[in-house]
Amino acid sequence: MSITTYFSPDTSIQTETDLVINAKSTIDIAIPGFSSWAYCSSTYNGVYGCTVAKQRSTETFPIWGALLNAINRGVTVRILTNNYYGPSQSLTEGYIDPISFLALAGAQVKYFATLSFLHSKYMNIDGKTTSISSINYSYTSFMKNREAGVIIQGSSSISSFTTQVFEYDWNIGIEWPTQTYSKSNMAIITDKTLIDVVIPSPLSYPGSYVTKAATTSENSDAEVFTSPDNAWDIVTADIANSKSLKVYIYQITGSDWCDIVGNYTGQVTLLVSNKIYSTTDSKNAEICYTRLSKQGITIRKTNADMYTYSHQKLWILDDDRVYVSTGNWGNTDYPSGSQVFPPSTDTSEWRKTNRDFTIKLANTAVTAIYNTVFEEDYNRGYDWTP
Repeated sequence: MSITTYFSPDTSIQTETDLVINAKSTIDIAIPGFSSWAYCSSTYNGVYGCTVAKQRSTETFPIWGALLNAINRGVTVRILTNNYYGPSQSLTEGYIDPISFLALAGAQVKYFATLSFLHSKYMNIDGKTTSISSINYSYTSFMKNREAGVIIQGSSSISSFTTQVFEYDWNIGIEWPTQTYSKSNMAIITDKTLIDVVIPSPLSYPGSYVTKAATTSENSDAEVFTSPDNAWDIVTADIANSKSLKVYIYQITGSDWCDIVGNYTGQVTLLVSNKIYSTTDSKNAEICYTRLSKQGITIRKTNADMYTYSHQKLWILDDDRVYVSTGNWGNTDYPSGSQVFPPSTDTSEWRKTNRDFTIKLANTAVTAIYNTVFEEDYNRGYDWTP
């Protein structure tokens, strides 16, 4: 199979936009949110969204434009995401945001209802090409963060499995809510004239390690799985059987995961994000890092003067296999214990749980690419102490 490695902020926007541009028949996307790069998914002076004309003419997120063009050339586009609309945030009457525009232009859009939260960053093109990454649909994720992704082509089993998961969640999903717009606005939304898709050049971060997208085409052992299910069992069993563990991850927040790292008997090397967006997650991570530091484990954080967040989720075992994931090491992304996850209406058994994808690649050439990024960013980081 063909394995393409790519990273933010250097190559991700070009790589993922190209996937959409080159789609022939279908595009399936599972993504936590869909942010406008032109502030059309933001609130300003009490107004949420943009005018329809502004959304079409000023949106600079190239994947949005590429998706609109794909719809208008006859590609079937399905987008599964979370429903962020509520009493405190709903579209101002007559205004629109990127995902609602796509929904009215012909995309099929649903919001996720299987578990607590859709945390996958997943794309499948034409039923043959699968992308799994840490990259959210935001300007920061593509242009300002360190992120990691992988694209698999030529593996029908990987594509089939991820598609089955997507179909399961899609069938449970709820139709995306849209407003009624005027005839003139609908003419803009349904205009099939292709728009220019401009892919921005990567931003420069002096002193940072600059990555390149690379493709390896050879026979490879690979395993893809979804969270929650048995993801905890798969990952922890492999860690227990390894002699060295390198972790390059946004955050470790769960006590169970802190136990895994703290009790690891092999050589462990840890690199985590200098900053964490959520105050709660930041406090929980600091509890874990303080404990690990007291156990004699070096807590290395990424350079404070480079990326906004080091949001990647990857780990390397014995330098010969790498896991690339959409999930962090926490109780919501890799829950331990019971593998039964009833709906939130069942208050006795319900647990806050995310949907994620993880892929394990047992290929030394591919592992070496992620290992190089890990080591280069590690050398630019700093040791953290409580």
